[in-house]
Amino acid sequence: MPDIHNIFIILALVIGCTLTIFVAVLEIFLLIFIWEGTWNSKSDKRRGINIDMLISESTGDASLARFQLLIFTFVISMSLVLIVASNQPPSFPKIIPDQILGLLGISSTSYVLGKALQTQVKTPSNDEPPPTDPPPPE
Repeated sequence: MPDIHNIFIILALVIGCTLTIFVAVLEIFLLIFIWEGTWNSKSDKRRGINIDMLISESTGDASLARFQLLIFTFVISMSLVLIVASNQPPSFPKIIPDQILGLLGISSTSYVLGKALQTQVKTPSNDEPPPTDPPPPE
């Protein structure tokens, strides 16, 4: 009779490999959606993931807060991958350092405050009269 401990090790490996393959296939499909921009051959009905305005505002202007959030997220996630891979055997750290969480918090807060200030500037105040249309030409 096989040892129950070995059965659980094999089960954990099978589940881990299955999840890894699923995530890899999902990432491949996301990259295809980004690369192609469409699964449709009809150019008038384009679907997909458009990243043209990834770090831009809705007006098309560059956003420093979005760029900072994107860079901090990539740098911190790659640092965490390096920390996990450098452990012998590779394992997730028991605690994530406070500095990492602080950097992510600062970056996210600056993005949220930037968006809040941007919406405050764009909304008209109630004191101003509504704009009037010019009279039609005769």
